[in-house]
Amino acid sequence: MLIRHPNGFVTAYAHNGDIAVKRGDQVTRGQTIAKSGQSGNVSSPQLHFELRKGSTPVDPTNYLAGL
Repeated sequence: MLIRHPNGFVTAYAHNGDIAVKRGDQVTRGQTIAKSGQSGNVSSPQLHFELRKGSTPVDPTNYLAGL
């Protein structure tokens, strides 16, 4: 799942289970967008999170520290 933000950032989420939003929905901070899922050869549900500026991955640490 990709969420485009107005500041040029994109957040990417993978290994989703039940997805609570659909393409074109506007989402807000704190809203549940999906539940963690179990894909591939893993023994428990997990989440893959990625922050991108445009299409370039960036370290999310400096952006998420205040949450």
